[in-house]
Amino acid sequence: MFLSYEIAGIGFPLACDFIKELGYFNFGKPDVHIKKIFVALELSPVEDDYQIFKAIIRVAKNVGVTPYNVDKLFWLIGSGNFYLAGVNTGRNRNRFIEYAVDRLSLEAKQNLDTKVRSA
Repeated sequence: MFLSYEIAGIGFPLACDFIKELGYFNFGKPDVHIKKIFVALELSPVEDDYQIFKAIIRVAKNVGVTPYNVDKLFWLIGSGNFYLAGVNTGRNRNRFIEYAVDRLSLEAKQNLDTKVRSA
């Protein structure tokens, strides 16, 4: 991204955040919470900023929301900082990852069982 090359100290994630917070909702910030969650849930193969950025866009497109919405959802889960409500539940990233991986594994097993029964 142009900003990350032209302005010293502004890396790709911060440049994305700057544009997103200016009101351009087709950007998400590949921050530490989103990177860990997306890799753990296999939404991205690596924690590379650009790959996570593209994964945010892909997830948003698949569920019919903006990348800003995807960014905000996973940031709120990861940080636990529900600032508009004045509530901070503490970081929940690892608990969320455990829960989501367990649920996804259970659903995959149930889908496999259903396929086996119908074959």
